[in-house]
Amino acid sequence: MHFLRKRSRLLLAFVLIVSSICLSFSGSSGFHVQEASAATGSIKGVNWADPEDNFKTGILYVSGLSSSDTYSSASVVADRVVGQFVSLLGSNTVRMPINEATVSGYWSTYTGAIDMALTKGNVILCYWAASGGTPADMSAYWDMWDTVISEYGSDSNCYFEPINEPYGYTAANLCTMYETWLSTYSSISDGRIILDGSGYAENLSAVGADSALSSCLLGVHDYAFWKTITTEGGWQADIANIVGSYSSRVVMTEWGASMTTGTNYNQTSSNNEVCYIRGISNQLRAWGAGSCYWPGLRDGDTYSLATKSGTGSNITLSVTNTSGLDRLKYAWGDENIKLVNAATGMYLDGYGYTTNGSDCKQYSTSSSTNQQWVIEGTGSTYVRIKNVATGLYLDGLGRTSNGSVAGQWSNTNSYNQQWTQVVSGSYVKFVNRSTGMYLDGFGYTTNGSICGQWSSSSSSNQLWSVVVP
Repeated sequence: MHFLRKRSRLLLAFVLIVSSICLSFSGSSGFHVQEASAATGSIKGVNWADPEDNFKTGILYVSGLSSSDTYSSASVVADRVVGQFVSLLGSNTVRMPINEATVSGYWSTYTGAIDMALTKGNVILCYWAASGGTPADMSAYWDMWDTVISEYGSDSNCYFEPINEPYGYTAANLCTMYETWLSTYSSISDGRIILDGSGYAENLSAVGADSALSSCLLGVHDYAFWKTITTEGGWQADIANIVGSYSSRVVMTEWGASMTTGTNYNQTSSNNEVCYIRGISNQLRAWGAGSCYWPGLRDGDTYSLATKSGTGSNITLSVTNTSGLDRLKYAWGDENIKLVNAATGMYLDGYGYTTNGSDCKQYSTSSSTNQQWVIEGTGSTYVRIKNVATGLYLDGLGRTSNGSVAGQWSNTNSYNQQWTQVVSGSYVKFVNRSTGMYLDGFGYTTNGSICGQWSSSSSSNQLWSVVVP
């Protein structure tokens, strides 16, 4: 991401109404090794960035590194930073920037950080053009990649992103450049190559549709400051529109919002950034798509999920926003949620029932997975709500009478299992797509009481808090 380009990015709010969720992909690309699948959900990453900006002509010094470092000291810094990305944030992947100057003038040091990071998980090496969205000198560009591939081409945990946000290319010229990259480095398996969509990596259609690139992963970016959408479902639809039919290949290599401002991302709101973080995380989880948060660490960046104190072997990271981390883990498939009724204080509970048509209950708080649910996106403005313990989905059962019980049913993907989330202050209401009825606690405060449906009202019985256990 480049904060100096906010103005130009605000022009990029063109939306196509398309959504499609795919579970696998196959194909071949030129002379490349075809991998059996692209399970991108295995990529749980964060970006490690230069405080000055990754868009620069000079050497990139990611936060914690400097010109005085050596291979050995860079390795120590990466051990502390990436080690805490793993232990503190739950990440298994770090996206690190490269450019011509870094590889030609700092490589003997920078490889110390990369080598250490590779001992802790995956590394994505991504090229950043200093300006204009294209390399300034293609000869220097290819020399850079020759060095990088020679060093890391045989490491199966290293991924390569030929260019970040290639906004200086037409879609056709970008595909041509990518095809050249693939043929030049034909020993690299397609499943380790991430090709950014055109523009600011926000348009996947041309790259995704190129048959010569059909086995590569696709990089996508989307940010709240590019546009204003004040519903979670709207942001889900937005990223689904951008990704189109290529969700099985996508890695969202950048997404992020303000983390040092105290914003609570575990609480529903009509705030654009809150809706963005929650909506994007809902959709990434629904796809099972991998992602890299922007940034895990960048000194001075309000989006940074961690801040750094100390130097060298004494570096300590601290989480800037636990609710933001919760949503990132949720996007990775690592977090469930609980639904608490505003009126009763009772929790929506599957009660261990595994029979289709069984009631949905309410119970005081417990550590049981009967009270844990997964919000699954549908690629549109609707979500489905699945109980962790029972595996059944919250279902309106087609009931349209006030006071009717909400039930549970195995996966049908029918409208009975689809719900709209309606923000109401700091709470959310759930409206069944089939029945038009609202999920309602009925004011019951007894453990084991039913949870039902009622037509729209101003009662707090229809208000729910979404919390992470």
